[in-house]
Amino acid sequence: ILNYQGHQVMLFIPDQGDDIREVLIDGHQGRRIHVAECSTLELMRQTGRFGRYDVISRIDGKFPVFGQDYETGEHVTGEAELGVCKNCLKVLNYKGYESQGSQKKNEIFSSFSFETFFEVYSSYFKSLPAGKSNTSGNYTSDWASISSKLRAELDYTCEQCGVNLKAHPKLLHVHHVNGVKADNSRANLRALCADCHKKQPHHGHLHVSNEDTLKINQLRREQHKFDVFDYNNILHCADSALEGLVLKCKATALAGPELGIVINDGGKFISIDLCWPRRKVAVMINMDNATSLRKHGWTVFSAFEALNNFTDFQAKVR
Repeated sequence: ILNYQGHQVMLFIPDQGDDIREVLIDGHQGRRIHVAECSTLELMRQTGRFGRYDVISRIDGKFPVFGQDYETGEHVTGEAELGVCKNCLKVLNYKGYESQGSQKKNEIFSSFSFETFFEVYSSYFKSLPAGKSNTSGNYTSDWASISSKLRAELDYTCEQCGVNLKAHPKLLHVHHVNGVKADNSRANLRALCADCHKKQPHHGHLHVSNEDTLKINQLRREQHKFDVFDYNNILHCADSALEGLVLKCKATALAGPELGIVINDGGKFISIDLCWPRRKVAVMINMDNATSLRKHGWTVFSAFEALNNFTDFQAKVR
């Protein structure tokens, strides 16, 4: 995922040439937006054309473009709703893109939302991307009391995945089902762990750190939520940034991964995002502890490495 100092960025070419009029009408006719390291960016580097790209962090889907009208020669500027690069979707296997037929691929491309994309991969970033709306306002004055009471009544248990967070109460949120924060009727409230809450529809404003997701999965494991393996359960509970890799593992009938594994490194505890413990293969979002894991005999991949060297990754797991 493209990022700069822990913040999401995208690369795009603002110069749309003499197609500028068409691009302003239909942005999908223009040059693509890049959200990940892909073969197109590599080719542009190799051919000395990488300097054409600008960096941008807005995620409303509109990008500043310019060009020259081919009939009048007039310099034209504006904002266009440019489409995402299909090679980026492929390299990340976004929503299973790589293994889909042409019709499904076109649907994923056409319905792509930059806000939803960065919600899925929020674990890679330190803070909310620029342009995300903060919808934390409009709560009633007694919201803190209502939220605290409901969580206590449920013994700090997530109503969706069942994990108990009594020892970590800040990781249990209270969700408004219909999105209306003034509606505090019991039927409209759900106590959800931060991970389940983040994955609710229209929750792009909610940032959950990779550290918090790892802690929730550690607790799920300790509380036997993963005793019976099921790929759908893994997809639901894994960090959403790993969805592309998990979908590829499922499509290739790879042995199922495990969540919530913690390794004791001389008193320092290292949580692993996704792993195959019998093969000692780990996939990490934050690679800071990769060296320590390797000293314990683990083979460690980033999610990107696992996807783009899948044959080698597959051989390690099998």
